[in-house]
Amino acid sequence: MKINRRKCTNALLVLCGLLITSGISSAQQFVESKDGVNLDDASFPWQLVIDRGKILGCIYDNKYYSLGSILVLESLPRKCEQASDRNGIWQQLSESELALFKQNIEIQQQLVRESTYIGAERINREEARLIRYLRSVKEFADKSQSR
Repeated sequence: MKINRRKCTNALLVLCGLLITSGISSAQQFVESKDGVNLDDASFPWQLVIDRGKILGCIYDNKYYSLGSILVLESLPRKCEQASDRNGIWQQLSESELALFKQNIEIQQQLVRESTYIGAERINREEARLIRYLRSVKEFADKSQSR
């Protein structure tokens, strides 16, 4: 079986472009250090993130993170970006990105508080799930009645 190198190269370039754009579009994705892919993971498709011997992403604590991932390192959030030599590097967030990051964290914390408390009383996960379900059923019923 003969493999056409040009087609393979073009397919690889398209795939790398998709990976890079998906990494950029998810640039505000917040990950924790446990979320990375272990470098020893043979089931991960490494051929999709390696281009001419360079990993399109960042490595931290022996784990891989895609471009655009934000990881809190030593209490400071860092973003995985691609350097001019095509290596992934962890860079500090700009002032605007840091402000958006803090705002996003505050919103997430507020949502967690709202979903796990009724007044001053803390509720468990099952109760919170039941309340979310009841709210969604009520919202669906309201939409159905308004039609």
